[in-house]
Amino acid sequence: MEPSATNNNIDFIETLLTSFESRIQKIENVFTTSDAVTESSHALMNDFQISMQELRKERTQLNEMLRENMAKSGSLRKNDYDILMDEIFILLDEKEKEAEVHFYLYIEDQKSMVRFLRQGILEIKNTELNNNKEKIAAFKLQLDTILKDQQNRKESAINKFSEFQNIHKKLTTNFQHLLKKDVHVFCKDIKNIKKHLLEELV
Repeated sequence: MEPSATNNNIDFIETLLTSFESRIQKIENVFTTSDAVTESSHALMNDFQISMQELRKERTQLNEMLRENMAKSGSLRKNDYDILMDEIFILLDEKEKEAEVHFYLYIEDQKSMVRFLRQGILEIKNTELNNNKEKIAAFKLQLDTILKDQQNRKESAINKFSEFQNIHKKLTTNFQHLLKKDVHVFCKDIKNIKKHLLEELV
């Protein structure tokens, strides 16, 4: 390989590294725990966490309103309501956690890519120009594999989050419908909702 061609390859890799590194530096220390976001969080991580918190707040508020409504109308005591709905909320919490885990794994993949790129750059730079051809070819093959894996991880994270959003939407839509009814909500109404949601969750 001509020196100019080799330098072009190195320039390409360094440009790629810079692009990924600037993104990763913003998110490396965002989370100290799975549910704590620092003030300096990267926008992507911050938006994700806020979105999850808002969804949780929405379903919690609607659930409490429906619980109060049924207790006041004498349709279902609060404790009985909690027992009836407990399974749904446990499963929904699991779906939420699953979505979070997939998202965090995607972020970890980005960090791993930066480490791989940094190491690859050092190895290529520390090799004589005449011996770089094979190293660059191998590096590009590894990079292609990593990019494909990362894309798969990204798609998986998006799918898990969409799956969680969909079931959350069905729950809140059903709750809102019951709360807007002009007549009393009965235990059978809640059981019907639970039945349909369980079919989605399991």
